[in-house]
Amino acid sequence: MKVSVDVMQKLSKITNSAYDAIKIEYLYHSNKLEGSTFSKENLIDLLEKKQVSGEHFLDDVIETRNSLELFDVVISTLSEPLDKYLLWRWHRILKKGSVDDEINNIGTWKKYENRLSKTDLKLCEPYLVESNMFNLFEDWKDSKKDIYSIANFHQKFEHIHPFQDGNGRIGRFIILRQCIENSVDLIAIDDEYNHEYRVALYSAQTTGNIEALVEVFKKCQLRTEEKLKEFMPLIKQVSSEND
Repeated sequence: MKVSVDVMQKLSKITNSAYDAIKIEYLYHSNKLEGSTFSKENLIDLLEKKQVSGEHFLDDVIETRNSLELFDVVISTLSEPLDKYLLWRWHRILKKGSVDDEINNIGTWKKYENRLSKTDLKLCEPYLVESNMFNLFEDWKDSKKDIYSIANFHQKFEHIHPFQDGNGRIGRFIILRQCIENSVDLIAIDDEYNHEYRVALYSAQTTGNIEALVEVFKKCQLRTEEKLKEFMPLIKQVSSEND
């Protein structure tokens, strides 16, 4: 399912449309990959009624609420430069009110060494983040802008792990943006492929081979399209109006 910048931004202004369905589908899986206990129904209640249903940890509630806001910001800022200032803004929105906010550790590159649990992967040292992210942005400008370059950017971003926390969510928001801006079928990392995704990501980060990660992305594209196929007529209608 391809959705252009203009179409996605127009959809965001149409109430009870495909936009909310895409938002819920995307956020449910992205947040669940980070351990969120919000079901799709819980997310819909929070989006539509501003009501928290179910039992959740406070930071899960805060970051889930923030992710709903951030999704809209990601869409409204499509076509703006992909640089550190944009990512810092996204991170401030995602983490505001969290424990990291209390220690002034949001909206900036990480200050302290961080590690991933259950893996021996060595992440980027804080003092190298600025230069590594600059190089990553520059490499993206010169890339072909397809599913392979998106996968390559993602594995490098997650290996740099530039923020103290929230890297997975920010990384997947970048994927969403890159798909929309470059006419690539939407990639929402489905929780069904959680293990396969993590294994493929680790392999890409340790060997440089992104083939397995691309295959996971392709599976997620097909699954996203299947789940959202009922909204294709509306998307096509809006697309034709924008032509």
